[in-house]
Amino acid sequence: MTIRSGFLLLTFALSASALAAPRDAVTFVGVLEQMRGHYDAMLLNVQTGNQELALKHASHPANELYDAVKADLTPDLRARFLKDFQGINAALKANKPQAVQAALTGFSANVDQAIATIPAVTRNDPKYGARVISTILGNTKTEYSGGVSGGKVSNLTEYQDARFYLARATGWLTRYQTKFPADQGGQTAAALRQAKALLAAQADARLFNAQLDRARTELSEISGDPLAPSRGPMADFASIETLLTTARQHYTGGMTDAANEAVISAYLDHYEQLEAPLAVKNKTLELKLEETLKNGLRELIRQRVTPARFSAAIDATLKELKTARGLLQ
Repeated sequence: MTIRSGFLLLTFALSASALAAPRDAVTFVGVLEQMRGHYDAMLLNVQTGNQELALKHASHPANELYDAVKADLTPDLRARFLKDFQGINAALKANKPQAVQAALTGFSANVDQAIATIPAVTRNDPKYGARVISTILGNTKTEYSGGVSGGKVSNLTEYQDARFYLARATGWLTRYQTKFPADQGGQTAAALRQAKALLAAQADARLFNAQLDRARTELSEISGDPLAPSRGPMADFASIETLLTTARQHYTGGMTDAANEAVISAYLDHYEQLEAPLAVKNKTLELKLEETLKNGLRELIRQRVTPARFSAAIDATLKELKTARGLLQ
């Protein structure tokens, strides 16, 4: 039920070397694979008749993730992505499964072309492959932790995200495993097989995440990057506060794109880690902060509100984050 991708990057007539390379090739692909994972989950729900959940998954690529990669896409690819989003949403709302599948096939081809803008020397490097897989697995941990509690699914959307992110990571491992040392590659594959079984059993998040960390440890030996320990909620709060302060400075200075990127990073890279534990303490506050960081502040940027109004919104958000921090200390 996943979106098929031949990953035949060499078939594109346009040489990747002639295109501007993404600033951070690993983060870039990590976000693209999040898009694909959301659409994989959307397709599953289309096929099982769950239109409401399909629409929920479909909203993330265009509304949440696109801005995180837009600056690294060529003008042509930006236009193609926006057209793809419109086509997928139109087919979905018309409840035409075959049209949805066709639109997703076109989108996946454009994602492959976006990946092809990364220099071949990077794409062929096993260290790069290991870093991409590890990044996808980090996102998988976040979704599973928010989707399963007490041996049962507590949030179906996030559980499905974890399922398809894990499938995406496994697909990347299949492509790169022959480039990896046999021991590390084999241990990574074994850990992902175990994680898949635990996911199907809706096992405790600690057991599932332990297998992902086992895989990421092996991948870190390949990439040469030490696996960073879990930062913990206080570090994520500090990062969010720093990013929002940076966003305010950028916006006041007229750098709206940079302000938008800072807000996106605050949500995707840090607040998502806090959602599950904060929801246990205060679900209303968790949802309010999610809406603010995911949509509210970015909408103010799109509206080009006055710097004073944007600054006031940042202050209000920082105040709510202080309350949230106190709940998790």
